[in-house]
Amino acid sequence: MNKHFFISSKPYSLGLTALLLWVFCLPVAKSYAMKSESTAKLCQRSPSSCLEKVNIELTQVQPKSRIWFSLMQFKLSSLFILQHSDELYQETKRWIDEEDLPIPFQVTLYMYYAKSLLSHGDLVEGKRYIYKAKAQLAIMNEVYPSPIKLIEIANLQMFIGELPEAYESLNALKEKYKNSRNPQFMMELFGHLGHVARQLELHDEALAHWYATVPWSYKYGNEQQIATVHFNLAQAQQHAEQLSLAEKSYLAAIKHAEIALDVVKVSHAKLYLAEIKLQGGDKEQAEELLLAINEELLAPNLLLKLNDLKGEL
Repeated sequence: MNKHFFISSKPYSLGLTALLLWVFCLPVAKSYAMKSESTAKLCQRSPSSCLEKVNIELTQVQPKSRIWFSLMQFKLSSLFILQHSDELYQETKRWIDEEDLPIPFQVTLYMYYAKSLLSHGDLVEGKRYIYKAKAQLAIMNEVYPSPIKLIEIANLQMFIGELPEAYESLNALKEKYKNSRNPQFMMELFGHLGHVARQLELHDEALAHWYATVPWSYKYGNEQQIATVHFNLAQAQQHAEQLSLAEKSYLAAIKHAEIALDVVKVSHAKLYLAEIKLQGGDKEQAEELLLAINEELLAPNLLLKLNDLKGEL
């Protein structure tokens, strides 16, 4: 079984620029563009189905061709979204020393390799590759200005502790593109604002940002992303002691995560929902939720939380 990314003390990162980053790929042949349209739509809707389809298609194309790079963008993004950390680490590690890769693919590679290193506790190397990805993104944005790239730069700033700078740039994007109707861009923008605000302990602002993210996630239509947004909203509501609202948000997260086959998100949402049930004195439902959790999907700190909650039954 693959191990997974766990960031228990922080809200989970959106699939974030995961699916956004495939846009950075070099243009593909027209014949493939028509064929890949269904793949793009599938990957937008379901990372798990995307991964299955892309793994098949990768066996049918020339390695390191334009089509291959496009498919690999989808694969790395899906692995990250689904928190398959071991597989993502191995996939990125095998290409990390290649020198003849397109710059846009290098950005994706550096970013996911860095996050894999960070999840394994290698902070020095992780930050080094974060800076490499950030530098390449900045150069790309000078050549081809894009608000999507600016969101990704802010995301990388989060990982290296440049929180005030990230928050300032994201708020500037919010003002500049306040009339945007692009659901993916707006979902990512407000989601990142929510992440950074929470890390800066601006909890009221974080809550407001997550409320703003919800409708954009539904317009975007990715079930896994809808689940993630509801989970993060629930975390913010739970912190604000809005427990009845948090309960509804966790239930929504579970519903959409099950549709997306995201078993990790289901387990995490059930864990925190059980905590709320216990706080409300409903030990029977809390026990039912806790017994339904696959302990192998929990990081050590969340496993400790699970055992603590079981001790309260």
